[in-house]
Amino acid sequence: MFERAKFYSLHDLGNTMELRRVQDVLDAYKPGLSYDNVNDVLELYNAKLFIDNGLALKVWDDTRIMSYVSLVSGFGKDIVSYFRNTTNLVALLQSLNHEYHQDFWDVFEKFGLLDLLSDDVLKAILEQFPNEIENILHCEKIVRQNDAVLSDFLRTYIYTSVLLVNAFYVKDMTEDARKLFIPKSLTNSQREGIIDDYLSGNIANLGVVRIIMQSRDVDGLKLNSKIRLKARRLESSLATIPEGAIVSAIQTGFSIEFKKFNNIQRERQWIENLIWKFEYNEDYLDLLDDTKLLESFRTLFSYFYTDGLIALSNDRNQDNIFEKITHTEVKGVYLMNDISRMRNNIAVSQLAMFDGYLRRRGKNLEGLIKNYYEKHLKEVYGYPAPSLSMPKDDDTYANKNKCIAPEMEAVIKQYSLYVEEGEIDPELLEMEYSLPIALGKSLLNGKHKYAVIKEGSNAIYGPLFMLFSDQSLLSFVDPYKDSDYHTLFDLLNNIGRVPYSNYEEHQRPHIDFLIGAGLLAIDNSFVCFGNVPRVSALSKIWYHKEISYYHCEPEVKKEVDKMVDEGWLKYDDYLLSPEERHYINFYLNSVEYSNGLQLRNRYSHGATSCINGEAEHRNAYYNFLMMFVILLLKIDEDLSINAFLNAQLENNN
Repeated sequence: MFERAKFYSLHDLGNTMELRRVQDVLDAYKPGLSYDNVNDVLELYNAKLFIDNGLALKVWDDTRIMSYVSLVSGFGKDIVSYFRNTTNLVALLQSLNHEYHQDFWDVFEKFGLLDLLSDDVLKAILEQFPNEIENILHCEKIVRQNDAVLSDFLRTYIYTSVLLVNAFYVKDMTEDARKLFIPKSLTNSQREGIIDDYLSGNIANLGVVRIIMQSRDVDGLKLNSKIRLKARRLESSLATIPEGAIVSAIQTGFSIEFKKFNNIQRERQWIENLIWKFEYNEDYLDLLDDTKLLESFRTLFSYFYTDGLIALSNDRNQDNIFEKITHTEVKGVYLMNDISRMRNNIAVSQLAMFDGYLRRRGKNLEGLIKNYYEKHLKEVYGYPAPSLSMPKDDDTYANKNKCIAPEMEAVIKQYSLYVEEGEIDPELLEMEYSLPIALGKSLLNGKHKYAVIKEGSNAIYGPLFMLFSDQSLLSFVDPYKDSDYHTLFDLLNNIGRVPYSNYEEHQRPHIDFLIGAGLLAIDNSFVCFGNVPRVSALSKIWYHKEISYYHCEPEVKKEVDKMVDEGWLKYDDYLLSPEERHYINFYLNSVEYSNGLQLRNRYSHGATSCINGEAEHRNAYYNFLMMFVILLLKIDEDLSINAFLNAQLENNN
């Protein structure tokens, strides 16, 4: 077990325990002492990182903290002296503790020791410790100084392709992730060749191959189409289950039926033998007018959460356990987990079955869309909607798709012009450039329509993890260790409070942190929620990645505003939220994602030769209709909230 002080990150949950080790190191420190163990020196470096980053135990008073600050200011001299008096860096690496390997290389950069790393020294190290290359590549100055020798090494290193994929294609999963710097002298053609050789060899990993297959060109790594095709073919081979293999799997599915219940119940939903079953009452639907029928996608088919956000986009928190373990976010690839994929399949099937029901009534979904846009929005909000040109009913699905994509774009263009001008001038509309569907404008611009996590280093991640992650283990407390509450939020939300004394020593620093942040409180020696509105806001961020501001209670909105001021959150004011924009782009184009369906691009650019048969064209058309319905309901919500705010303003005046 590693028992030396180690600085992992500013917001690491183990910092309290590590600070106790730091205290031992600092209290035992004697200036001028000579060191013969590299691990002792690197422990000084880690202790210095804690103090330099302003971390301290609660029991330290200001006098003690200032004493430690003064003490660690001299550690650099000890570190430099030790390394400059060392003649064999290879020997140091042999005795290096495994947790200190990255620190070993970092000190050369941070303390002006780069002159010790000659090309010959680096060659000798990499010859004996080739896997040190990843730690070295985290150090930009070392890579820049020793560019040629590192480039030569990477051309023959067996796992260079994996490093390239991680450097250019894989998203950093945490704010503290270290960037990989690739030598500039390693040309793009050489990088292509390395990946090509990797795909031709016998060590290719299925996960890496899939990333290469789905990748899109980025600065630093551009792959030709032949390499991506090679990856696609290899992926099919690697993913094939060998004959005779024993496979364990859980089969799930769904069924949807529209029928008469002979009562006023709207629907029935249940699970039977792992099959999700949905039945919708035609007796109920027969009572609805065209507007209410289209709004069934909001009220009946659950396309949206109760806060108005699209419920079909990928939800990372619904990954199954295998997906959580194997999860890798790839730049330019939209991740659709099993549950989200099932939801979307259900949504498209609901739409197709619903259209069948409508046709039995002498209606169709295209007619509902046209009515909703042209009449409903005008009658309720005064929106001056131009006429829609929906596809002809007897046309082929391929031609319907070519017709519907421009109409969706026209609707967004018209609405965005209305947002800007307060009217839709036909001549001005004709002169306006087309706007990407995902970037439709909102009447709530400047009024805080959505709130999302602010990019960059952000203190919000610690509280989010402690409250809502099943990996924090803060719900693992007597007498609830065998309960179904897997997060601290779930536990307190259901139980209400837990005796503080029941928490074990290693858990209490995290509970204390949340108490200090006001998120938890102590009530008669029991732990309970503290600032409930802020906890509520954080739960929305955790589960949906964003907050629909005007669906929040006033107290929650106040906390959202405070978190924006504190740098935890930021506002976003488009028609669609950020996650909704990602979702729409995944379906319609290749602006963000290389693995998207690209429905709009295929039919607008005539690239439909890869679509096999009328069935695929029909499925694409239903997906288009699903996107169209979503956009209209988002416009309705935007107009509705704006009307509500205007009415509030008038009443206040």
